[in-house]
Amino acid sequence: MLQKAAEINQLENIKYQQNALEDVEFATETFDVIISSLTFHYVQEYDVLIRNVYNWLKPNGRFVFSVEHPIFTAEGSQDWVYDEDGNKLYWSVDHYFLEAQRNTSFLGEHVVKYHRTISTYLNELIKQGFKIIEVNEPMPSEEMLKSIPEMTDELRRPMMLLISVEK
Repeated sequence: MLQKAAEINQLENIKYQQNALEDVEFATETFDVIISSLTFHYVQEYDVLIRNVYNWLKPNGRFVFSVEHPIFTAEGSQDWVYDEDGNKLYWSVDHYFLEAQRNTSFLGEHVVKYHRTISTYLNELIKQGFKIIEVNEPMPSEEMLKSIPEMTDELRRPMMLLISVEK
């Protein structure tokens, strides 16, 4: 992915790094904006990461991130419950308040994720000093619903959680 990014964005002031989020180090007040897409549910120590992000941001800096929605990660299998004919019955939500490791499969590969409640995501941000700007549980657009029939199932449960905060 880094190789592809470097091919697409050849600006001299872009630096590409490959590190585990837990191991990344930047100087205090380095960034105006930090954006993360669908990564924090793979990080065990969310509190440490949020503290780091807060320190890396300049005053009034913005932090925007998305995670798989806790409704989506709660049960663990991350799949619908089906009837005997293979029809989707419902999305199972179980052990929602048990914040722990979840073992699941993604594209045929074993994946380890860490389930957290919405309260944990938001309260850790507040604890570190962030001001919450917006919380969004996106739904498919009308265009997507019309052009991709399977998208109607995405109206049955939230799949993503987007959060925007300011230092």
